[in-house]
Amino acid sequence: MKKYLILAACALVASVACTKSETAEPQREIAFQVSKGLAQTKADGSVYDTAVPFGTYAWFNNTDDFMVNEKVGYTASVWKTVDHTFYWPKTGSISFISYSPFAGTSNTAGSVPTVAKNKITYTGVTAGSTDLMYADRATCAANVNQVTDSDSADSGFSGVPTIFRHALAKVSFKVMANFLEWDDASNSSHTVWEVTLKNFKISGFKNTGNCELNLNADGKSWDKPVTAVGSDNYYVWTNLSGATAEQELVASDLVLTTTPQDIAPADGFVIPQILEDNAQIVHITAHIKTTLSNGKVIEEDFDKDIDIKGISSLKAWQMNQNIVYTIKFKPTSSDVDNPHNDDPEDVIITFDPAVADWETVNTTATIQI
Repeated sequence: MKKYLILAACALVASVACTKSETAEPQREIAFQVSKGLAQTKADGSVYDTAVPFGTYAWFNNTDDFMVNEKVGYTASVWKTVDHTFYWPKTGSISFISYSPFAGTSNTAGSVPTVAKNKITYTGVTAGSTDLMYADRATCAANVNQVTDSDSADSGFSGVPTIFRHALAKVSFKVMANFLEWDDASNSSHTVWEVTLKNFKISGFKNTGNCELNLNADGKSWDKPVTAVGSDNYYVWTNLSGATAEQELVASDLVLTTTPQDIAPADGFVIPQILEDNAQIVHITAHIKTTLSNGKVIEEDFDKDIDIKGISSLKAWQMNQNIVYTIKFKPTSSDVDNPHNDDPEDVIITFDPAVADWETVNTTATIQI
């Protein structure tokens, strides 16, 4: 499916050192800001949604608890803690770890991470409509309130730099026809195909799992869980279980064009996982109408289960990836020994005439005269 591509997800690493700053005024309140040079993005490409509070933990001098699952909301154009007010201490440093969206209880629903100074753990998460995200750890000098832009070495942040990554993956589909008409220059014949997608369903991917993130040696980014397949490593969740019910992404007739058309995405977000043979299945029904150059019309139906792994080079749905499969339909059969992707020339009906050898029959007849 685009073959999908997938498309891909990106992870940019931002500097989180806040040591370069103007002198802070006494008792300045701690605020959170995004980078001026690197937008915090959600899966739809927009900047971080100001309507979605996030949770944060903080430690003074990387030892003492400073904030414990505090709710951070957007108020008067500033991201700040909602239930308590915090001020920058005079000395030392504060390390922050944030997650999104905020949840006030500890992991009872499976979507709230357990956060420690060097680890973030999601346990028994069932993927759904929630975009689970975690932020790079940010360590700031305690007397910092705002990071200035006085020179090119500045980090570009104002307030605590909070850059979120997606813990889950997204999967969506586009459909198109490779070709819908063909002219044979040798005889000026013209053939037209109409391909109608009647139904498109997907099923079989795991929807529950665990994720453990460990602080990298750089002190800010996170080592994601890695699963090896052969010589390749993939960032996928562990202890996978469950399986999605069949999801109907096209329920009514969709006439294909040679331009990719979006169909409904898989529900919400998906657990990052290795793709297994004959596990993640697309079920497709379609109708093909062919108008021949002699004016005759033939109609045929297509009904097939397709292994996602079998039609794409993609081997896994990984964390922080937005995976977009583009599925191309060829309205004629194809010659496996001569697979043209963009035209039906490889399967034009041709003839192979031959003449059988004469069979000589000898016989004798007698005529009486």
